[in-house]
Amino acid sequence: MLGAMLSLSAGAKDLGTLGHLFPVTEPDLLAFIGQRLEGMKESGELDRIQREAEARVKAHAVRPAPVAGLTPATKDRAFRYDPTFTVNETIRDMRGNVIARAGDRVNPLDKVPFSETLYFIDGDNPVQMTWIRQQLSGQQNFKVILVNGNIRDTSLALDEPVYFDQYGTLTTKFGFEHTPVRITRDDRWLKVEEVALK
Repeated sequence: MLGAMLSLSAGAKDLGTLGHLFPVTEPDLLAFIGQRLEGMKESGELDRIQREAEARVKAHAVRPAPVAGLTPATKDRAFRYDPTFTVNETIRDMRGNVIARAGDRVNPLDKVPFSETLYFIDGDNPVQMTWIRQQLSGQQNFKVILVNGNIRDTSLALDEPVYFDQYGTLTTKFGFEHTPVRITRDDRWLKVEEVALK
């Protein structure tokens, strides 16, 4: 086998070039992009695209995508949420003292004082807006969190800072399905209440 391969390579000849040769004429990609951008700038298309992008960003900033799957509550429902979690790896403070060991079960309510009331509402729902105004009257320690609606308009209407549960992170964590919701501390638990409004 080796002999056959050696004899084949020994008999190879340079047969020259067959066919026509053409120089490479591909355009420079960066030059092409630069020309295209310059054309868009001259025609005003680049400014239009930039204005549209800015408008989309501003609109999304004040009105993020609503949390999917939530509906207004038709009956009252209350349940407990246990914030206890298992520590994945040992946590130490700056001096090396162990705060929690890997595998420990920790309830943050045992360590951190928490007395805040969390309200989750649909800012586009006028009935829920009326309810939240009544809830906030005379209260000091609370947060209003939207699952739908315009952050700026709701904040102005309530004269309070308003947050948004983007991507439904908190909704999923607490496990509620209807709004409005009130969450308060209940000893070592959190009490989650879906409130049916008439």
